[in-house]
Amino acid sequence: MSAAAKEKGASEYQAQKKMIENLLSCANDGDLSKLEEVVNEIVASTNNSLSKSDVLSDFKDAHKRSAIHFAALNGRRKIITFIMQHSQASINLIDEDGRTPLLYAIKSNEFATAKALIVDYKADVNIVANNGTSCLHEAAANGSVRAIKLLAEYGANLEAKTPNGTPLHMAVSEDQEKSVEALLELKADVNARNDHGITPLLLATLMRKASVAKLLLIANADMQVNIMPGITAVHVAAETGFADVIKIMLETRPVDTKTIANQRSEAGVTPLQLAAGMGHADVARLLQPFTIGFEQTNFDLLMAQEQARVASEVHTPVAPPKAPEAGATTAPAATEAEDDDVELPPMAPVDSATEAKANAIKEKGNALFVKKQYVESIELYTQALALNPCDALLYSNRCAAYLAAGEAKKALHDVRISKKLKPNWAKALFREGQCLEALKRYEDAAMAMWSAMQLAPDDKVIKKRFQACVQRGREDYQASLKK
Repeated sequence: MSAAAKEKGASEYQAQKKMIENLLSCANDGDLSKLEEVVNEIVASTNNSLSKSDVLSDFKDAHKRSAIHFAALNGRRKIITFIMQHSQASINLIDEDGRTPLLYAIKSNEFATAKALIVDYKADVNIVANNGTSCLHEAAANGSVRAIKLLAEYGANLEAKTPNGTPLHMAVSEDQEKSVEALLELKADVNARNDHGITPLLLATLMRKASVAKLLLIANADMQVNIMPGITAVHVAAETGFADVIKIMLETRPVDTKTIANQRSEAGVTPLQLAAGMGHADVARLLQPFTIGFEQTNFDLLMAQEQARVASEVHTPVAPPKAPEAGATTAPAATEAEDDDVELPPMAPVDSATEAKANAIKEKGNALFVKKQYVESIELYTQALALNPCDALLYSNRCAAYLAAGEAKKALHDVRISKKLKPNWAKALFREGQCLEALKRYEDAAMAMWSAMQLAPDDKVIKKRFQACVQRGREDYQASLKK
């Protein structure tokens, strides 16, 4: 090929790339007149070899998102109407992650748009993303009861599964009581297991979601399901000091709870002994009256004996958490609302060249991180995020750099954005645990590590850090009693 031909080809490529960017930006912004103009311009540039339908369905960004994906994400119903008039084949288009326009609308809580896609344009409610996430999963996560009911009315599968579970698992994980209620009313399987064998009740207990645990117990969730041999939700609640759920179990399911209170784990200990061993006196007081053989035992002696038993076991050594910046004040008691109040950056088209540039900057940041030049690596990760603001990995990397630089609060903020962008990612949960541990919030850190363990059960590093957080929490609690 001659140099002139190559130059012409490159010029044509750049022109087409610019037209695609304009097309998707118009859909994203809801500019209908401009969108019509761009579509007509593209059709004309091809001498009508491409139709409007072709342009609307085939022109995509680097992540295979078409105009209708951006319109659905932002609730641009006029744009969707125009697209459907000219390209009905666009209704169930999937991007590189397998996500449909309907899934985008549900995820961004654009109910009116989702309803139009389902009712008016017959969008398929059961197409799932590559990771198994369904529209019902997203509706459950958002707490959108009307979306849950609409999806179910049009045949959505209540038991669609990702490795992390059904929509009911998702609702529990996100502490969406209304979603849990709606799904249970629709007869979702209260005892469904995810790929790790976890039921919604076990998940609610592990994640300390008392209100949703109550709903599941009332719905007759099976309390005998084991997370590990001999370890039920009662055992988990006892060992992690979840007194609220123990109270709820005794109130809603007294017979079952008292029966399990006398069941021993493989290690030969009852829930009472697990609670006492970890220093959870409030839980131990709740369980002692129902644990055969311990009813009359002196409480202080029981606590001392069980803690001595635990102390005699081999524990993973714990590295001290990183000290905060000079002059900074730590806030171990910061509320969850403060932690979780993170806003996702607006999704916008990112072309392949921009993404490549961001990745190149990220790699430079990674190299500096390895050299322990943390401040410099943070600067580069920040530059990369300016180019590609919805990259979960970039936030995770900057989190690690902030954490290494002693800025645990900033690290926690970043990792929680990363979690929202890429839910159920073990690495993000692990780093969240590291941040919480650095902030001396050992109980919260242990729960984050536990959640990470469920996603990566064979990861020994995560398991060791979980054990360390539990131990540090116990030590911190004991130290606080002496002050």
